[in-house]
Formats: sequence, structure tokens, C-alpha cells
Amino acid sequence: MTRGLPTVRWREPRDVSVLLEVPPAGVFLGMDAESAPVLLPAIGPRHTRVGVVGDWRIAALLAYRLLGVGCLLTMLTDEPGRWRHLLEAAGTRGTVGRNGAAWPASRGDGSRHLLVSDLPAPPDPPAAGVPCTVVHVTEAVPPAGPFWSAVDAVLVAGRGHGLALARLLGRDDARTLDGIGPAQLGLLDRQRAVAVTAVLADAERALLIGR
Repeated sequence: MTRGLPTVRWREPRDVSVLLEVPPAGVFLGMDAESAPVLLPAIGPRHTRVGVVGDWRIAALLAYRLLGVGCLLTMLTDEPGRWRHLLEAAGTRGTVGRNGAAWPASRGDGSRHLLVSDLPAPPDPPAAGVPCTVVHVTEAVPPAGPFWSAVDAVLVAGRGHGLALARLLGRDDARTLDGIGPAQLGLLDRQRAVAVTAVLADAERALLIGR
């Protein structure tokens, strides 16, 4: 059956160069208007930038869920008290300070690094090649800069931020986020702008309201 088939010489594995593009993993946020789950692409193979506008508790919820998948948390803030419950949940996997110069700390177990900052200036990017997620928390959409001009996703609470995001990122669909309801979040990532009704576990609700 095999007579007449051509002979093929396979290359040695060490001679083959392969680059695997791993898509970002999604963190569950809640449901959209069609009751479909909405995932935030917050864990990628490289540096992922996430902006949070309008309510720091969105960042606390996101960080809590990322802790649940094994991330190490570094918090940069002038107000560590308001992040107290998150840091208690992080335990030994969380640190807090004002200077991120030593971040991300080297660790041999392959843990993903997460940096959350509510300082006025966005965090500096990590060293090249370090897979990590960086979250910058602000009250309003900031001016253009290296972080926000290249942001991978933005979460907003409250109306009034969509137009500013549209101007900053050149995304007309961001304007739709000015129509989100009082109990909704807005998500703008590289593919879409969508209103999200958050789904919270009891532990998350207690984390956010401080009980």
C-alpha cells in the first residue's frame, strides 16, 4: 500500500522555531443585555494594561478574582486603608507600598504578577518579557500617555466617561458607555464596548462593602 509514496525527511525538533500566540484569558465580570457572560481579557502572554475609571471597587473586584487564579498582588497607593479587605484576602500573596521599582519580584513558581495602582501617574511598564497585568485606577479618563494610549481594556463606573475614552482612543463605540445603567459597568476592550451587569459572590459583596 505504501509503495510509490514519496519519501519525506522530517526536520529535527531542535531545528524548528515555533512561536505560539496564546490568546488572553478572560476574567468573568457579569452578564450583558442578552444574558451572555462577559469576560475581561486580563491575563495574556505578555504585558496587559487595564484602566479602571470612576470607582476603585471595580479594581478591587478584578484583583480579587485574579488572586483566585493564582496571581501575586502588588498595590501602589497613598490610601492603603481602603484596600484593606483586598490585602487581607491576598495574605502573603499581596504587598502594598508607594514605589513599584522592585516590581515584579522574581519568583520561581511561575505565578502571574498583578500590579494595581491608584496613584495619579500610571505605573511604569515591567521589564521586557515579564508576563503581567497592570491596572491603573482613576476618577476620570486621564490625558494621553504611554499607558492609556496603549490600554488593552477599560472598565468604567457611571456615565460621563465614554466620550472622553472615544477621544482618547479613537473609538467611537466608547460613546455607548455613557448610556450604562446605575447598576452596570462599562467595558471597552479591543473588540467591543458593552454594558455589564456584575455578578457577585457573597464573599465579593462583603469585600466591596467592607463587611
